[in-house]
Amino acid sequence: MSAEYVVLEEVLRRVMDDGLEWAKKGKRSDREDGELYAYFTLLDHAKQQARLLGIQFVDQELPAFDPYELRTQSTDRLAA
Repeated sequence: MSAEYVVLEEVLRRVMDDGLEWAKKGKRSDREDGELYAYFTLLDHAKQQARLLGIQFVDQELPAFDPYELRTQSTDRLAA
């Protein structure tokens, strides 16, 4: 595996872990919801591109993870 793939996998793993932490947060402000959406968008796009390019990740949790799980987590919002 090339160094580029290793770095890509590490970055995506960090995004996935951070996104899951944000999604677990009970109540989120609009800004926090926006940040969670950014995690979702990045993971969704990266997984689509990896699939198209035939990239095989060593960390099997990455291809198995569904970014839409971030969108379906609790959507409690803080009062504005």
